Amino acid sequence: MNVTLRQLRAFVLVARLGNFTRAAQAMHLTQSALSLLVRELESAIETRLFDRTTRTVALTAAGSDFFPRAERILAELESAIAGVDKLVARERGRVVVAAPLVLSSTYLPPILAAFGAQYPGIEVVLQDTLPNQVLPLVRGGAADIGIGTFASDEADIQRTLLFSEAMAAAFPAGHAFSRLKKLSWTDLAQEPVLALSRGSVFRDLTEAGFAAAGMMLKPAREANYAGSLIGMVDAGLGVAVLPGYAVKLADPARIGWRRIENPSIDREVSLVRRAGVSLSHAAQGFVDFIVATPGAQQPAPARPRRRKLT
Repeated sequence: MNVTLRQLRAFVLVARLGNFTRAAQAMHLTQSALSLLVRELESAIETRLFDRTTRTVALTAAGSDFFPRAERILAELESAIAGVDKLVARERGRVVVAAPLVLSSTYLPPILAAFGAQYPGIEVVLQDTLPNQVLPLVRGGAADIGIGTFASDEADIQRTLLFSEAMAAAFPAGHAFSRLKKLSWTDLAQEPVLALSRGSVFRDLTEAGFAAAGMMLKPAREANYAGSLIGMVDAGLGVAVLPGYAVKLADPARIGWRRIENPSIDREVSLVRRAGVSLSHAAQGFVDFIVATPGAQQPAPARPRRRKLT
């Protein structure tokens, strides 16, 4: 049996439209050429599919049974071709990703390396920036997607949770905190606390941790960058409260860290994009890749959460 796709398409169009002339126009064929395709199909399967008169065309019983099967075959083929087209499209292209400095230097590099190995034809441009600049870059179209921690009430943004992690305390190696199995917010009461500046979501999380423990945050020093706080810790100026990923920037021989518990204050790291705006195949490929990557490079497994702020 030798059945071609053109024969199937001709049969399905005639069955849908109930007219050889309109079906021929839809396939950009002459009526005689389309009629030949249908006759060839009937000959190949040795079954008459249409009852024809000078004025009407109607499916035979065999044609009525064959019609939904032929439609399904064509639909599955079109879906398979569309899937291949998307795969080919993902072999080339350009993606711009905006992310804060800490995630750009800790979480993202191994993901970029793995993605580049799988899709060498796609260029991924990393816009490493301050946390409060990620959303403007995404909203303005300068970045296809953004990664970071954002307020829960941000409008016009579609978000996908990647992972969550607890806030942590970073302290000089040899500090008394290094001998504790668990560290609580109240343990920080007698320490010079180093915190990120107001306006940072991490400052909000730090203040929430202190408030949950019945205390008020009174920073000894503040800074705009996590790396600056780590430098202050290394200089012996105090204990810094940071998101867990930030501790990966520190030299473990000089700086230790512990999760802060009682309660555990977690920050959520999400992937964001403009709501209602379609991504390119290359950008969608990167999104699918990073979402499928386990929360991957976290400093340590997250403990069960008791309080969450986003």
